[in-house]
Amino acid sequence: MKYKIGIDVGGTFTDFLVADSQGEAQVYKTPTTPQRPEVGVLQGLRKIAASFERGLSDFLGRVSVIVHGTTITTNAVLTGEGAKTAFLTTRGFRDVLNMRRGLRDRQYDSKYGPPAPLVPRTHIYPITERVNVEGAVVTPLHEAEVLDAIEHIRAQEIEAVAVSYLWSFLNPAHERRTGQLIQEALPEVYVSLSSEVLPQIRVYERHSTTALNATVGPPLARYLSQLENQLDASGFVGVLLIMQSNGGVMSPHLTRRFAANTLLSGPAGGPLAGVFYADPYALRDVITVDMGGTSFDACLIHDRQPVTTTEGEIGGHRLALPVLDIHTVGAGGGSIAWIDAGGILQVGPKSAGAEPGPVCYGRGGVEPTVTDANLVLGYLSSDGLLGGELPLDYDGARRAVTHKIAEPLGLPPIEAAEGIYRIVNANMAAALQGVSVERGYDPREFALVVAGGAGPLHAGMIARELDMPLIVVPQESAVFCAAGMLLSDLQHDYVQTFTREWGAIVPDEINRSLREIEEQARATLASEGLPAEKIQIRASFDVRYVGQFHEVEVPVQPPLAASELEAAAARFHHLHEALYGYAMPRAALEMINLRVKALGLTEKPRLTPRPLGGADPAGALKGKRQAYFSGRPSEVSVYAGDRFDCGMALTGPALIEQANTTVLVPPGYRLVCDMYRNYVMHPAERPLDAILAGLGGRLASAEGAGNANGQD
Repeated sequence: MKYKIGIDVGGTFTDFLVADSQGEAQVYKTPTTPQRPEVGVLQGLRKIAASFERGLSDFLGRVSVIVHGTTITTNAVLTGEGAKTAFLTTRGFRDVLNMRRGLRDRQYDSKYGPPAPLVPRTHIYPITERVNVEGAVVTPLHEAEVLDAIEHIRAQEIEAVAVSYLWSFLNPAHERRTGQLIQEALPEVYVSLSSEVLPQIRVYERHSTTALNATVGPPLARYLSQLENQLDASGFVGVLLIMQSNGGVMSPHLTRRFAANTLLSGPAGGPLAGVFYADPYALRDVITVDMGGTSFDACLIHDRQPVTTTEGEIGGHRLALPVLDIHTVGAGGGSIAWIDAGGILQVGPKSAGAEPGPVCYGRGGVEPTVTDANLVLGYLSSDGLLGGELPLDYDGARRAVTHKIAEPLGLPPIEAAEGIYRIVNANMAAALQGVSVERGYDPREFALVVAGGAGPLHAGMIARELDMPLIVVPQESAVFCAAGMLLSDLQHDYVQTFTREWGAIVPDEINRSLREIEEQARATLASEGLPAEKIQIRASFDVRYVGQFHEVEVPVQPPLAASELEAAAARFHHLHEALYGYAMPRAALEMINLRVKALGLTEKPRLTPRPLGGADPAGALKGKRQAYFSGRPSEVSVYAGDRFDCGMALTGPALIEQANTTVLVPPGYRLVCDMYRNYVMHPAERPLDAILAGLGGRLASAEGAGNANGQD
């Protein structure tokens, strides 16, 4: 038996999904070890091996693929613990990187300060050189200045160097020569060239992305080396792949070179899993949510495609690489409840994290969290999490809620706990509006696919807040992103700037560039072991009305001809109206960038249908306990998730407890376990088939999982 493993290192827990060659999957969780994440990963792998009654080396010898999502680069930027970095740029433009766009993010906050610079001004070195807008060399590279900067870099013990010259995306010769000089003199220094990382127009975005790549490159390279060494020593001989922010994966050697591609990789597996679990119901429009211990991530999926953006940001710095458009807020199980200066109850964004964690974990936490409130309200059992491995301290949670929240506000403890629960739900509903309403989509036309250890406790109330008609809670909900990682394809994104008014576009010129990029992409994927028949190439244009600043990405079908340009213009007008509420069909257009996405299709797990049994859930009943809804106590039936079989159904209020999560069925909602052992929840007064029909879907069937490999 061969296995594939998805690993997601979160702020509180490290999640594992183990899928065998027959499509069966098992989930595991271990506490994250923030200082040495690879230690937590190996601890989890030992736990998995023990559950299979094998030694670690024996088990890893049977693992063909490990797909790993990491927060190493994210944390390096957010904590300011990235590599000590120098920056070389064209003389006369030394301050462009730290001026950013020159705009205050919060214009009316007089106390707001800009983020800490990625590179201090003392480590920014202006170099005499100049390439013009046509790509012609105006001023040759002053190599003596580069060599002088290298000596300063050596003296300052710099770990990484970013090089970003003006117009280098049109002619990269000066950057390449500079990189060569640095590597010859300082072979141990990490070098990041903008002409390799992001060869496109817009100088600040290019500077920032290149500097981010340099800042996070060394810590990521160290982590990957430690992880690969540990895996090698433990008997792993399979393929290790790293999750990217764009929803694809790539090999470790390319990850080291393009480290910025992992800056938002942590939650990137979630949207892919959302498509997978919506497929049996033929749902093409869903919103995925992932509520873990630290944060809440939301992503909109339209027509089975997660929305992407090139306007990402991390720590106040622009990341212009393609990333999944995931909206993240500080709302997790570990989010701390507190009272602000005006006496108003707030929840998050600060989190208790993995250490010390919520008060009820008994690890030294003193601030009440969302998890503590859920325990006080009766939604969680004192028997604990992780199948009882982590018992919960009810008395400690109640004391914290009482002393920190209830007494200062003059409320009973139950009302204070319910206030925490309702506020965090409102925060998460606002995040869903951010990815839907604010982008021109109506959340009532989408299903909600729920993930995260804490997500199923809150999903019903979030859906009720936004009048979303359908909720899907996968069996693997608690390790959703880890599941999504096993569904990812190898992916590489390429961009080339073509500033052309629409009437001046020459199809043959674009087709020639497309062929060159495709050859490069196919060679890269071949180096990662992909056969030619598993490679797909997709192209798009960045298009805008003449005079606009922001573009819209428009898919195109190569090879280009005049008829395809006309069709692309029509697609642009349609997309612009959907995004911004208007279109100007008679206005002039211009193309800014050519983009190419190269996919290397991988083998993926499939959902396995099971026979449907009776609807009566009595066989799964564990008992009853008191829980609170709208301030009133209610005796709630509690069911064991491992005995809740396909076909069983119930009407809330009820709780279904699994080893890694608890599903709360609110009053007025109905839940059914489908043939894939996923939970489907909806308002009890509306028939499920009518809801699915309204969303353009259908009742699940054995054939419904046929698109699990991402093919239409």
